[in-house]
Amino acid sequence: MKRSILVVLFFFAAFLLKAQSTNIANLFQSNFKKAETMYGHLAYRNALELYHAVVEKDSSNYIARQRIADCNFRLGNIDEAERWYASLAATPNISPQYKYQYAQVLSIQGKYADAQKWFSEYSNLTTDERGRSKFEFIYYLSYYFRDSVLYDVKNESFNSDQSDFAPQYHNDGVVFVSARDRDLFVKKQSSSALNDKEAMLNIFFAPKESSGEKDATFFYHQDLNSPYHDGPIAFYDGGKRVVFSRNNLNAGKPVHNMGKVHLKLYLADLDEENKMKNIGPFEFNDDTYSIGHPWMSEDGRILYFSSDLPGGEGGVDIYKAERKDGKWTAPKNLGPTVNTMGDEFYPFMSNDSTLYFSSTGHGGLGGLDIYVSRKKDAYFSSPENLGFPLNTSSDDFALVMDGSGRKGMFSSNREGGIGYDDIYSFHVKSFFVVGKVIERDDSTKTVPDAKISVMDEKYQVIDSATSDANGNFYFDLAFDREYNFSASKEGFTWLDSLQFSTNTRALGRDSILIPLWKHALFAKGTVYSNETQDKLQDVILTLENLTDGGVDSLITNLTGAYNFLVMPNKKYRIRAQKEGFIPREFELNTTSLRNGDLLNDFVLEEVFMEKVVVQFDFDKWEIKGEYNPQLENLARILKRNTRSHIHIGAYADAHGTFEYNQMLSDKRANRVLKFFESQGIETKHMTAIGFGEELHLNNCSNGVNCSKEEHARNRRAELKVQLWKKD
Repeated sequence: MKRSILVVLFFFAAFLLKAQSTNIANLFQSNFKKAETMYGHLAYRNALELYHAVVEKDSSNYIARQRIADCNFRLGNIDEAERWYASLAATPNISPQYKYQYAQVLSIQGKYADAQKWFSEYSNLTTDERGRSKFEFIYYLSYYFRDSVLYDVKNESFNSDQSDFAPQYHNDGVVFVSARDRDLFVKKQSSSALNDKEAMLNIFFAPKESSGEKDATFFYHQDLNSPYHDGPIAFYDGGKRVVFSRNNLNAGKPVHNMGKVHLKLYLADLDEENKMKNIGPFEFNDDTYSIGHPWMSEDGRILYFSSDLPGGEGGVDIYKAERKDGKWTAPKNLGPTVNTMGDEFYPFMSNDSTLYFSSTGHGGLGGLDIYVSRKKDAYFSSPENLGFPLNTSSDDFALVMDGSGRKGMFSSNREGGIGYDDIYSFHVKSFFVVGKVIERDDSTKTVPDAKISVMDEKYQVIDSATSDANGNFYFDLAFDREYNFSASKEGFTWLDSLQFSTNTRALGRDSILIPLWKHALFAKGTVYSNETQDKLQDVILTLENLTDGGVDSLITNLTGAYNFLVMPNKKYRIRAQKEGFIPREFELNTTSLRNGDLLNDFVLEEVFMEKVVVQFDFDKWEIKGEYNPQLENLARILKRNTRSHIHIGAYADAHGTFEYNQMLSDKRANRVLKFFESQGIETKHMTAIGFGEELHLNNCSNGVNCSKEEHARNRRAELKVQLWKKD
């Protein structure tokens, strides 16, 4: 987390502390005086060493301990600062101001719940209204800054002291727009630029392993980098084609309209040397308005851009155009969900379904903020602010993602940068999911104070939360995991868990809706084992609507519970089945029923399973005498259990031809079957199949050099016995 950002967001108060008598003497000690001098000159690293020396001799010197915390804070060692402030805050009878400082650092760390506790303690001990005000504000702060621990943000090495922005991934490097000067093609200075010394905008390329500003070079042939503004740019068709912005020019000079110079879009092909060819204007360019900040789909059929076209929602809006039959359709405004009375810039589509853009009109943390909106069919969802640290109180814009969806770049003029605008890279450390609990029958109604549980693949609860007054909740999750969400509240019923995967490319974040049924009619119960009385997991429950048709199903979790929503005045059949158990079913009639739970438990009768293996000699099918006792014992069990089934599968080794081994395995299977017949066992529930050389227990197939013992393992018959236990 960058120190400069924290200074902007939080006021780090310095308190005049009343020293204890033991500290008054320490105040004049050599190390302490030197440390105070260093501290006053902002030499925090040197001061830190001296303060540590003081505390080693006198741990009760709370001024020195505070200074250690302060120095670590100013050096960006936030974890160490938190540790020292925690120690001070927990000291009995300590000045309340330490609790305030600790609360501030906890807020910076994103530990807002803990921070609220300490701000509350501080406000209860003093008349200082700052504690109360921060306690109340954290609710909103925690929402906008909830992602602070999810991203690592880095200022890129190729930034200059001028404006660098609008990055794009290309050929193991970054293509971007910059106002920096270059000896080869120094552009005309612009009095309307960010300052009098700043050049017009060019398009540059920085290789992947850039070590500094000088590694960035002009990307294109000078046919693209004109004497005036060029860029931003976007790539498509595997990087072989581009679409880019440029001043509207006539004979190499910008065209003025009503005192303004506008932007136009151009499309072109790239050769292997990144030289332009087939440069052509976008069909809807015009001298009366600007079109810029393009994004193109990989197939070149869909173009998003920003424009101040007449008739929009505000100043600059985002538009969409499609190429059909070789021509572009008229630009279509994305509408008031995305566009506002303010300005919307820099559209970027991820997976052709997730729109990232920057806006001044959706509120946010400061100037331009970055938002995400998900496309479903022809509509976009309500934009969501990406929060800190991707957004700050400064301008944050032009976000792009790589193919993984877990790292990207954006532009910002935030404090601590190198130039006016800098390019920052980021990667996502964990997955953030924001959700809302709603009523199933009326999705406009939210459910506050619902308990939401996050479970792993085995339905073990790993985290939980309570929905706020608007039904909202959020969790930090790990990548590439499968989760299950459930919610509960008195007076509501949750039908089943909601499966959720964090294997996504949507910037490590997604949103979910959890519906709860209010006062509905449910068929529910628990499935038990008849043998052990345990609750059974992985039981398949099916609900068949006998009145209207249709089937619903679910699988029980560790609780063995099932829960079906049923309708009044219907007939149903509910069936429970699980491998190793006898299926059960019953019919349900909901005539004259409206609300409530219809409880019916299942008790499944377990099936006994046993596997017996018989080995054979080479080229033989007779059962060796050593196996007779085992088979005779099995025959006695079968006589006592008439409900049974035996599958006999016999095999041969790789010696001999395929046809011969198939015949040999058939004889072995039939020989085992005949054995049971000789014991007086009915064979109508038995199957005997020879598999020849198939399903070897090792790699001893034809042509493989194996020992006699290894070949012998494959000369076998396997008996899979299924017995239903008696009541």
